[in-house]
Amino acid sequence: MTQFSIRQQVAWLTLIPLFIMAVSLESFFLHGRFSDLDQNLLERGRSIARQLASSSEYGVFSNNQVFLQHIANGVLLQPDVRGVIVLNSSFETLVGAGEFSLPPKSAFADVSLAASDYLVGQTNLEQAAVGEEVNLLTPVRSNKESVWIYQPIIPIQIALDDLSSNKKPVATQKLGAVIVEMSRRRIKETKMQMLRVTVVATSLFLGLFFYLVYLGSRSITYPIGKLSNAVQAIGRGNLATRISLQTHVSELNTLAQGMNDMTAQLQQEHATLQQRIEKATQALLVKKEEAEHASHDKSHFLAVASHDLRQPLHALGLYVAELQRKVSNAEQRHLVTQVERSIEALSTLLNALLDISKLDAGAVIPQMQTCAVNAMLGRIAADYQMLASVKNIRLIVRPCTGYVTSDPLLLERILANLVGNAIRYTYQNGCVMVTCRRRGHFLRIEVRDNGVGISKNDQGNIFREFFQLVQPQLDTSKGLGLGLAIVDRLVKLLGHRIELRSAPGKGSVFALEVPITSNSGRSSMAAAEQVSADLNQEVEKSPLAGKRLLIVDDDAAVLSGTTGILTSWGCQVNAAASVAQVEQFLRDGVKWDLIVSDYQLGNNTNGIDVIDLVRQHQNQRIPCILISGDTSPAVLKLASISGHHLLHKPVRPAKLRSLIEHLLEDDARQIEARLD
Repeated sequence: MTQFSIRQQVAWLTLIPLFIMAVSLESFFLHGRFSDLDQNLLERGRSIARQLASSSEYGVFSNNQVFLQHIANGVLLQPDVRGVIVLNSSFETLVGAGEFSLPPKSAFADVSLAASDYLVGQTNLEQAAVGEEVNLLTPVRSNKESVWIYQPIIPIQIALDDLSSNKKPVATQKLGAVIVEMSRRRIKETKMQMLRVTVVATSLFLGLFFYLVYLGSRSITYPIGKLSNAVQAIGRGNLATRISLQTHVSELNTLAQGMNDMTAQLQQEHATLQQRIEKATQALLVKKEEAEHASHDKSHFLAVASHDLRQPLHALGLYVAELQRKVSNAEQRHLVTQVERSIEALSTLLNALLDISKLDAGAVIPQMQTCAVNAMLGRIAADYQMLASVKNIRLIVRPCTGYVTSDPLLLERILANLVGNAIRYTYQNGCVMVTCRRRGHFLRIEVRDNGVGISKNDQGNIFREFFQLVQPQLDTSKGLGLGLAIVDRLVKLLGHRIELRSAPGKGSVFALEVPITSNSGRSSMAAAEQVSADLNQEVEKSPLAGKRLLIVDDDAAVLSGTTGILTSWGCQVNAAASVAQVEQFLRDGVKWDLIVSDYQLGNNTNGIDVIDLVRQHQNQRIPCILISGDTSPAVLKLASISGHHLLHKPVRPAKLRSLIEHLLEDDARQIEARLD
């Protein structure tokens, strides 16, 4: 939509009515003036024709053509007279003068003298308007160039008693007629001159009026323009803008003063607000630095606590496992079992707290790759089948042959937490089902149960830390409320999506959507998954009797506990608390089948250095296991790059034994393959 300024609108609203009025008035007066000129020309022509007819009476009567020619020539000298013709009673031309552009017989052929041989008095000629359509029944003819006036020559005779005022003229016979042609050229020139003068005068008048309107509107539009520019400047943030006007319009002066006052108030409030923002920003920076220091201290504390707490807990687990093998009394076995459960619960709590802290600190970096869902679900089924059987709950895991893109360790942790949580909150004789469905480009992994269900009010809180559903009828070993909090953080970290459908008393459905990938991109992850599956198996596959193992740990309790449990399994163990003792064993010519070493050994040495030293001395790739209480990503990355198996303290003895047997069997197969 076209927009106009105030000045333009004022000019248009003023000039358009004035222009219409001026044109209308000029047209009206010009039309009247032009009509007067045409009427004057006709009247002069009629007057000249009557005078000529009166003067030519004698000449026509006496047929004195010289006299008539003299009179005609005299008439031709009159203004606008173009031609003169004198006719006799037979409509024959007696004399003519000038240029007669229209033959008289063709112009006035229908004017019959015979039909009006005798007229009473002077003939009343009909008035003919100039420019009207030619009517052959009138004695006036006209076109755009000329006007022809027909005037009969009628002698007037007076009776003897004409002195009487009551007597009327006597009818007499026509002697002839005169025709006078009047030219319109001079009138046309006069009209054009009048039109030019009118147009010029009107233009000058309108121009002068427009200039006066411009000057008048400028006193309003110029201050308004300044006000508009000032408002735009203020809108752009220039609060120092002030308006200075010199106008005689009091309303505009009041408006300018009001805007200046408003701008000053805004500037003052802006300055005050800016100061408050700066103070708040400084306070936030201080708080941020304090939070960063606290986060750093927290991370440092967690790192130290992770190592220092895992060390004795790991040693305690080893001692309890060895103790369980040595006790035979049923009551003592029961006590040892209770201690073992307490250690397992403590390990679970410690791992959950440390996992929450690492996720919040952003220390966990997902390694996205192709994952086989079926193998993952198989491991989860094997891990939780025993727990489900204890509670008399059916655990159904439907097989799935698909492959997805995710971090296999983190994804398995999510599913394991969901399955474990479903088993905890399901009544005895209930059912927990894990199934998969394809939804477009995503695989929807659902964990269903017919347990207690979750109300609408609680569904928004179950992913918070330490939140638990209040269900007194359930067992008391339902965790600490960290499982779903870890699930929520891991799902967000991986970029997946999780949904919940639940109602009290009708169970719950947790649905995890993971992007599907083709199995062509499957890497060596299958082998790693197979190894991980073997690690979780606690069934003995082969005896360890006679196997020579090197145990390295700078913690005396851990070193003693590990040595004791390995010895009880039939292994020949050499224990070393430092790299120097390992070097001494090597100098003595001791050789080993497998190495179990702590990662942090002190004196700027670690388990990787020990493994490299032994492998280099024995000139063979000896299987090895790293055990560490440090769960930082740096340790995981170093272990992955070096290709060593890494276990985090505390380690369950059964898991340690399963991994040792697996590595020794794999090494034996490789030796046999080389010999063949």
